[in-house]
Amino acid sequence: MTFRAALLLGLTLLPPAAHAQRTPQELAAALQRTARAGDAPAYRALLAPEGTFAVEGANFAADLARRVPRDVTFTFSDLRGEGARAAATLTLAWTRVPEGQTGSRAGGQPNRVSLPVQLVRVGEVWRYAGEAFLAVSPSPVPADPAPAQTGTAQTGTAQTGTLLALAVPGLPERVAPLAGLLPRAAREVRAVLGLDVPGNAVVKVYPDAERLSASVALSLQPVSGWNEPGEAIKLALPGGAPAQAEASALRVLTHEFTHLAVGVAAQRAGGPQGDKRIPWWLHEGLANFAARAFTAGASWQSGQARANAYARAGWVPLSELADFPAVPENRWDHAYRQGLGVVEFLAGKQGRDAPWRLAQAFAQTGDRDRAARALGFASFAALEREARAWLAAR
Repeated sequence: MTFRAALLLGLTLLPPAAHAQRTPQELAAALQRTARAGDAPAYRALLAPEGTFAVEGANFAADLARRVPRDVTFTFSDLRGEGARAAATLTLAWTRVPEGQTGSRAGGQPNRVSLPVQLVRVGEVWRYAGEAFLAVSPSPVPADPAPAQTGTAQTGTAQTGTLLALAVPGLPERVAPLAGLLPRAAREVRAVLGLDVPGNAVVKVYPDAERLSASVALSLQPVSGWNEPGEAIKLALPGGAPAQAEASALRVLTHEFTHLAVGVAAQRAGGPQGDKRIPWWLHEGLANFAARAFTAGASWQSGQARANAYARAGWVPLSELADFPAVPENRWDHAYRQGLGVVEFLAGKQGRDAPWRLAQAFAQTGDRDRAARALGFASFAALEREARAWLAAR
């Protein structure tokens, strides 16, 4: 074999990323191609691990494999760069297919969002580094124009954790009042559950639920808050009158801080897999329970009434609400309401620390019967039966 032939053969055997994505537009095409194919490993290969985005990007890729967005388009515009970094606007357009459909456009929900994003160049190959954020000070201050030009995220600490705003005009100033709410939410988690929110928590604020959800998963319906182990907390900026917006922000922050605090404590109790052993319904029940002080009375009573109604008719077995990716959207309300109902039952019957003791037992063993026995129940079936009866009679 001649040297020329060997060289050509060697080039053909190189992985695609080694001789592709020489431009941001080639990167956009590769992201689109792998997303439409639901090829999570290939999508992850296009990412630039950086901070919490290393986990966020991998989780986004995993969702592509679960619910393949066949018609999604990725478009970069407004490109501006300096050296090995660049900023751009990423426009995503896709059809979110409702639960139970096969993936065709018929009946789907058209979506289109634009996000300021960061790109990095490794050698001659471009990689996607997630959304661009700006640090938020406790009081409004003029934004440094350099990050807006480069898309580079900054860091800044606001008493409890780090507060960041998506790098869109005017958002950091609107987000600034939230800085003082972070320690209040953390104190509430401590007061209700006895758990500490890590001081290095990162909270990323988006202008609306649509852009937040698009950054998490293309299959996700719009949500006001989000957290997964290893990721930053994500929050959609609440609207409404100042008092209403503050209460909404505190409720969502306390809810998401609870997820974070439970996850950290669960890993201490049960090792790296401890958090994953806690069922989803219990995670949501604990988070809703901790946020009660910031939930309007009418909304709280409505949630209780829904849980009581489910206990009388329409109860979904808790075993079917344990794994979030496997729970269809039409059962999400059951997970939230039934989970809170069981937590209220445990707190009312065995003391305020009982719900966390159950979660801790799950984290340690992963066995629901052993977890229930740790609280004195004969089995998990007995715990569920008694909780349901208590709710139905409430």
